[in-house]
Amino acid sequence: MTSEIDPNTRRWWTFLRGVSVLNIVAWCALLGLLGVPADYGVPQLVLSGIFVGVCAFRSFVPRVDLERTVMIDHPISGIVVGRTSATVAEMAFTIQSALVLEVLGRAHGVSWIGPIAIAVVPLIAVAQCACWAGVLTLNHLWHGVEEALWTVYVVLCGVCFVALWPHASSNLLKGLLVLGLIGCVGSAILMSGIDVPMYIRRFREGRERNETLLSAGEGFRDALVRRVPTGSWEVWRHEVPWMSLYFSGGVWLSLIMAWAPLGKLR
Repeated sequence: MTSEIDPNTRRWWTFLRGVSVLNIVAWCALLGLLGVPADYGVPQLVLSGIFVGVCAFRSFVPRVDLERTVMIDHPISGIVVGRTSATVAEMAFTIQSALVLEVLGRAHGVSWIGPIAIAVVPLIAVAQCACWAGVLTLNHLWHGVEEALWTVYVVLCGVCFVALWPHASSNLLKGLLVLGLIGCVGSAILMSGIDVPMYIRRFREGRERNETLLSAGEGFRDALVRRVPTGSWEVWRHEVPWMSLYFSGGVWLSLIMAWAPLGKLR
């Protein structure tokens, strides 16, 4: 473990770990309470379990991929290990959302939602490839591409939620659609207005400083072995907003998708 951890960093890290434990407890409760049809509920529960578990792992051993920053100086904190687990989790979350869209579209007779549900999975698979390209080459521009693709994803989901609204008669479904739409709008604004410009700016600043980019092979070897352990608040405070929201709200959304009997709601 990093020898010196700033008190602010430690408090934030404790928060992440505490939320992760509660999320695991919530998922275990769902495992015992699951009462929706097997053709929908079981895949959702498995996919949610993957996302919950990986987010808990990433909360206990936080890291920043491109900069190789880690909280714990141990091979389990390795960038390749962390990025691989994150890729699996984010694809699981994407498949979860695709199942939700497909079920809602079919249940409410909005046939064109089905093809969108299918399309978002390869879309995010490409986003994961862009993320890996950024991690391996140290080129921030690839992360900008990744965030742009995620923006397309949330916009597509938001359009589907709007289309489903006139067909919803259940107050629960209406509430879930509103929450989903708010999340989509907020995410789209955050990613397109803050994240993408930030990565473009970092790319330009790197070019001005003549920073060396790596080939994929060089980057993979670097990501396998290089770790920069630190508990400095000045380093981690920049990661606090997105990590805190991702490992709390993102996981709760996954749990909601596993719990809600969406196919029965009208």
